[in-house]
Order: sequence, then structure tokens, then C-alpha cells
Amino acid sequence: MKLLDRIFASPELLAEPPVLVDVGAAGGVNPIWRGIARYSIGLGFEPDARDIGKLSEASRAFRRWIYCEGLVAPAADKGVPKTFYLTHSPHCSSLLKPRNDALQEWVFADLFEVQKTVSFPAVTLQSALAANGLQRVDWLKCDTQGQDLSIFLSLPEEWRRRALAVEFEPGLIDAYQGEDKLWRTLQAMEAEPFWISDLQVGRSPRGDFSIFRHELGEGPARAVAGLAPGAPIYANLCFLRSVNDAVPPLDRRGLLLAWVFADLLGQHTHALIVAAEGRRRFGAELFSEMGIRSAVCLRRAMRWRRMRLLVRRLLPGA
Repeated sequence: MKLLDRIFASPELLAEPPVLVDVGAAGGVNPIWRGIARYSIGLGFEPDARDIGKLSEASRAFRRWIYCEGLVAPAADKGVPKTFYLTHSPHCSSLLKPRNDALQEWVFADLFEVQKTVSFPAVTLQSALAANGLQRVDWLKCDTQGQDLSIFLSLPEEWRRRALAVEFEPGLIDAYQGEDKLWRTLQAMEAEPFWISDLQVGRSPRGDFSIFRHELGEGPARAVAGLAPGAPIYANLCFLRSVNDAVPPLDRRGLLLAWVFADLLGQHTHALIVAAEGRRRFGAELFSEMGIRSAVCLRRAMRWRRMRLLVRRLLPGA
């Protein structure tokens, strides 16, 4: 039996499988979850049904899959619908109104054009989970176009402190009215027991498309979005739960899952720390093997990085 199978055969994880939540799942479920979907409970929230096909395909891989059509909001009153802005691109639809005035300075402005507004029933993330018999989130991925942080902070403090991985996609530019931008997200997460495991910046050329069309012609103007030098517009952030200094300390289930998540994300130094903590508190069973695997993966990653650095030194233009 493979190590991953033995980990998920642990009594703690058989009794409480991992809960993986994707809020704003247009385009499909988080692809990194594929390796553990068969052991996990997955929840997908996506009110814009135009791109729901990919979500349905990925959902079949889960041990249990729950699709929630309603809107997830930081606060919701029962029976009171919320306005949802359906934009030209399903990936830009939001509870927040797009800042079309400010977006005119960017080549992708047309993606945010509101096609129509609709009213949806809204739920908080906690109430949606509780309605399905769930009392925790292990890995939360939020891409709600402006309210990722607010939705995370709407969870009870106990739930937030038990979460093990959190992903946000905050903006850096004025795209929505009242949105949670990157600076606010970083500031708020300093008070939570997490550390930043990844930060990737998305970029796009700045400029009015009509000017590019006039100056360059239709074809070259359309190529600007994909080929011209870009400026930062949003960030993909991933936070992992701290281990040594976090309160309350993780139980055995939490440490097993924290290691699995770190391994999936390629954070092998963190995985080694988790394995060492698990071995110290709960004995060598499984945690020693987990540590050995992390050490092997870390050495492999270091060798690969050393080779790349050597190639860059020998071939500066490569």
C-alpha cells in the first residue's frame, strides 16, 4: 500500500475526511486536488452556470461531492437575495459592481462589462457547510472577484485556526467597488496562524484597446493582451497553517493533512517540519516515512535547482 493510501487509512481521516472547498469554481475544481480527491469531500460554489461544465467533470473524482448553486457572501440574511453582476467573462462575475470607469485603462476592460444583474439567494460559508453536515474547512480556495478575505474572516475563529491551507486571488488595481485588495489581505492574515507559501503575480498590459486598434490595426491590437509587456493586476496567494507556534496545536489528523498538503504544493521543507512534529508528539508510525519521503523530495528539488543555476551560469542567455 502506498504511503498516501496508508495516511488516508488512518482512523482520524476515515472518520473525518479532508474537506476541500472551492468558492468561485468557474472553470473547474482546483487541479492540485486531483491527487487526493478520492479520499476527500469536495464542495464547489459557483453561481454563474455558463462555465459549469468543467466543474461537473472534475467533481466525479471525489469521495463525496457537493455542488452549491447559491452565492457565498461574508454575511447573508435568510430569504433576502443579493444582486450578482454577470459580466462578459464568467470569471469576472461578482457580488461587487465592477469599476468600469477605472478598468478602461486596461486592455481587458470588456471582460468586466456587465451583461445583466440577477438576484441569487445568499448563504455564508459556515451555514452552507453546516447544512451539509460539515463543521470545518481543511483547504479553502477563494476566487470570488473581490471578497476572498471577507469570506474567510466570516468563518468562526475556531474554524479558521483549524484550516490548513487557504488560497486567495486579491487584486492590485481598482476592479470592483469595495474589494479586498492584496494589501488588506496581507495585513489581515498577519493575525491568523498562517504563513505565505506562494505568491504569484498576474500581469496584463495597461492601455485603452481603442487606441491600440487605431494605432496598430485590428489584428495587432488583439495580440497586445497576450504579447505586450504587462503590469501587475492581481496576485495568487497560498497560505499554509503554521505548526510550531500555532494555537491551538494541530492534532494527529491535522498534522497528517498538513504534511499531505505541503507535499502536494512542493513545500518539502515545511513537510519535513510537520513530519518531525508528528513524530515527536505521536510516535514514529507513518511520520517517519513521511519525513523520509520529504527528505528525498527536498534533495531532488535541490539537485534540480542546482542544475538550473549551473545552466544559467554557463549559458547566461538561456
